[in-house]
Amino acid sequence: MRQLFSSVPYQRLIAGILCIFACATFAQSASDSDQQASDVPSHENGPAVHSSLSTVESELRHELDLKPGSASLLFRLGHVLLRENKPKESLDVFTHAARLQKPTAEQLRLVAMDYALLKLYNDAIHWLQVAHSMDPNDVDVMYDLGRCFYTQSRFREAEEMYVKVLEVKPDSIKAEQNLGLTLDKELQPERAETALRSAVELAARQKSDEWPFLNLGTFLSEHGRASEALPFLRKAASDAPTNAVCHEKLGRALMQTGDLKSSLSELENAAQIDSKNPRIHFELGRAYREAGQTDKASAEFALSKSLYGAHSED
Repeated sequence: MRQLFSSVPYQRLIAGILCIFACATFAQSASDSDQQASDVPSHENGPAVHSSLSTVESELRHELDLKPGSASLLFRLGHVLLRENKPKESLDVFTHAARLQKPTAEQLRLVAMDYALLKLYNDAIHWLQVAHSMDPNDVDVMYDLGRCFYTQSRFREAEEMYVKVLEVKPDSIKAEQNLGLTLDKELQPERAETALRSAVELAARQKSDEWPFLNLGTFLSEHGRASEALPFLRKAASDAPTNAVCHEKLGRALMQTGDLKSSLSELENAAQIDSKNPRIHFELGRAYREAGQTDKASAEFALSKSLYGAHSED
């Protein structure tokens, strides 16, 4: 990855897209004038119900062979590449599309997500701010901007974005729970707990994933309230039995309450699900040590150390 960032073609790509999107005027493709942001497939539904992303990519490239000047097709291809976790290729395609047609706020949001995947967060924030100026009520733009601010430890700005999302969409579970996590980082535990509990209440009324329950349970556990955390962590682990983090956090909370047998069961489950995670093996080692199983504890600590070393070399 370091070689990618230092390569001349990549630097030219970054400079090119910055220059293109900064231009005051954009060429408009007459053939695409009736195509709007609705052409871009959503993250939730995908570009085609019965096709894999690779199939959709192939189909779009075939269409582009027939209509190489179609900005709409290029923006759609850029989004598919983003969803395939090919941010460099996606940026290249978006750059081409921007030469033909001015991007919408949603399309700039996708460009920003490419930068975020490449860990170029300052660029991601810049383009999200541009998108926000174009459409101040776009909750996806505001949410992603909040996430980028949070990643950069700009917690006050992240909080402002999540609050704005909730002003427009009061039932946003992800904004509520991320507001809670942000407030916790700002050392405002009472407000954080209120937001996290609101997210759980929303999740109970909506079809939701395990994360609101996991986040509240983790918060309570990390604030010395492991017994209160257990129902939420058990709910998360039950809803997502293959999520190693759920079992890890539940195992840690159980260890805090003194239930070593159940703690070991959960942490062993987590280690089986995510066998390359050094943190989980470290926590399992702690549990084995607490249970007096010193040989197993030493083996887990050694494995954790080895895995941490392997991660540092990536």
